[in-house]
Formats: sequence, structure tokens, C-alpha cells
Amino acid sequence: MIIKRNSKVAIIGVSLTIIIFLGLFPSQTLAYKYKKSDYWPDWDKWRISSPETQGMNSSKIYEMYDFIDFYDVNYQSVLIVRNGYIVHEEYLYNSIRREEKSYYWPGHIPDWDLHDGRLHHVWSVTKSVVSLLTGIAIEMGLFDLDTKFFDVFPDKWDDAYLDPYFGDAKKYITVENLLMQNIGIVMDDADPGWWANFPQYPCLSIDYYLTRPMAYFPGTPSPFAWTYSSANGDLLSVIIANRSGMTMADFARKYLFKPLKIRDSEWFWWATPSAWGTGDLGFKYQGGFGLFLTHKAMARIGLMCLNDGKWRGRQVVPEDWVAESTSVQISPFGMFNYGYKWWVTPDKYYQAFGLNNQRIIVIPEYNIVVVFTANELDDYTWSGPVDSLLVDSFITPAVLW
Repeated sequence: MIIKRNSKVAIIGVSLTIIIFLGLFPSQTLAYKYKKSDYWPDWDKWRISSPETQGMNSSKIYEMYDFIDFYDVNYQSVLIVRNGYIVHEEYLYNSIRREEKSYYWPGHIPDWDLHDGRLHHVWSVTKSVVSLLTGIAIEMGLFDLDTKFFDVFPDKWDDAYLDPYFGDAKKYITVENLLMQNIGIVMDDADPGWWANFPQYPCLSIDYYLTRPMAYFPGTPSPFAWTYSSANGDLLSVIIANRSGMTMADFARKYLFKPLKIRDSEWFWWATPSAWGTGDLGFKYQGGFGLFLTHKAMARIGLMCLNDGKWRGRQVVPEDWVAESTSVQISPFGMFNYGYKWWVTPDKYYQAFGLNNQRIIVIPEYNIVVVFTANELDDYTWSGPVDSLLVDSFITPAVLW
């Protein structure tokens, strides 16, 4: 049967609506069935297993690619890990699977889309990585959830930050507010005041951000008190730098990437000259969307989270932090669920989500990690729950046992 394009769009629209209503209702608990990995990859050496050996139906997985091709979804890579083993890995171009296991993106912008042609810009997946670094820093006693931004930078307060309605409310912004995206400052990520030296070295002017208007007092306990901004990741970046005496990238290298055997050649993080307070060492690493990773490095991060923050028996990220940050902390507008910079589908999975469908999806019930990378999609509406649709319709139904 031939289905016209408009009919295709209508069908998928209904499917996406069902996913939204069934998968994203607020809940305060997660009923995950944790199963531990019995194998850990070493450096770039992952063991590869057939899906069937790890209890998955490969035919169901391949049906997913028919769906991707049918709807022209521009994924560039898909990686599925179960029980620590790679059970499926593909690179795509124009929705078609490639024979070569590498990115092919003729129109990419160097150091904006791909770094060195190998590392994919993961956009707001960066935020979830910064959340992990925040949990490590808190465990080290460098600060806590209640630490106020201007307690870290008391010399940086300026009366230009006063709000006409909320006065000096910005003095009360806490680490937890930054993690939950409810600090009250209203500024679109596309605001031109954000940028300096764009596009070579995109960065946020923290000073400019702190002059923006407020919609509510920081930490207001309301589902409507939520203003998503990449800038909040930058504020966390300079807090980590100040309290650790290391740039955020050096902190990440030592305490997250090296323990996970993620080599320097597998990641890159934008840095720009900075003069924000004492302790940022002259460089600010973009904490909202500045990270580039290989998809296997993304999978390592997901596998570590799947195993409660452990890697080969070492507690890399505190177990309670992984549980807390990937649990529902706020349900903005009653439409979706958010933890500490992780997106949460209660009783199913949690994920790091970046613009244009960069995803690390962790499915504890089935001991699965899924990684997607993509370029800008033909239809931007795909940038929402399409990955959930693929997980719910193809990946988890592929589980045999």
C-alpha cells in the first residue's frame, strides 16, 4: 500500500501525541529494575555481540531503519548497548545506513558540527554532563545544592543586576536552581547578547545574562517557574572552576573522562577567554552546549549512569547523585519531567537530550543504553519525542528476555 506524504505526517503526528500523553505524565518515583553490567569496555575496545546473544531480536531493530528511511529522519549514528556489549552500531547518511563506520556529513561546518571530522557536537547533552560534574564536586565538598552563586563570586555583584520587580533576587540563585532551570531569569538562547566571536568560539556573556529581566524569584516551587537556558550551565561551569581551582574541562578530564577510559581524542570542549571572578583561570568552558563527543564516549557515560555511577567497581559519580539527578525534580507546565539537567520519562528511562536529536538514553529496566546523533532535521518537529517513539516502538519491543 502506498501512503501519501501528508498521510504519513498525520500518522506520525498521532503516534507522537500518544507517546507524549502515555510517556510523560508527572511522577515523583521511578520503578526501574536495575541490572548490573557483567562486562566493561576498556579504552576503545568494546566487545561486540549479536542482539540475540544479549536477548534482543535483531529483526525488530532493523525495522527501525525502515521507519527512519520512510520518514526521512536524518540520524547520523545509532548505537545500542546491552549488558555492556555493543549489540548494534550504525552510521547513516540521508536516512540510509552506511557501510563505513564513520560520520559522513559533506555540508558540516568544521568545529561547529563535527570537530576533527570525528567528534559530534552534542549540544545540550553537555548540560547532563555538567550535572554529573556538579555531583562529583558536591561529593568532594566543594559546594552544595544550597550554595548561592554570589556566595562564590561576592566581588562580582553589580547593581546593574537589580531587577525592577524582584530587586536583588539574583543574589539568591543557588546551585539547585541552576540545575533545575528555575532561577527566574528570562533570556532566549538565541538572544544576540549571548554571543562573542560567533561562530568560531560561541560563548555566553555571564554579565549580560545577569542583567536580563526576571519572571519569578529563584526557586519558586511552581510548575510554571521554569525558564530553560543554556546560560545556567555556564554559571555552574565557573562555580566548578572557582571552587576546584581547575578549568571545568580539566576537572572533567580528571574526575569523569579518565575514569571512564574516555581519551582526550574522544572529546573536545569549547573554551573562551574569561574574566569572570577569581578562580576561573582565564577560560570559561561553555556549560550549556559546548561539548563534542564520539558516540562511543556518549555510550560510556550512559553505561556508567546505568550502573549507579560505577565503572569497573569504582564509584565515579556518587550513586545517590545519579538517582537524584535522573529523578523528577520538576514537571514544567505539567507537560514533561526534568531532573537535574536530565529529562525523565518516569518508569521507563531518562536521557540527556541535545538540539537536533543528540541523545544518551538510559533504560535501566532492560540494561540498555541507546545513543543517537543527528544533523539538523528536515522537519524540526522531529526534534521532540521521535527518539522516544523509536525506543518504545522498536528498541524495547526487541527485548526477548
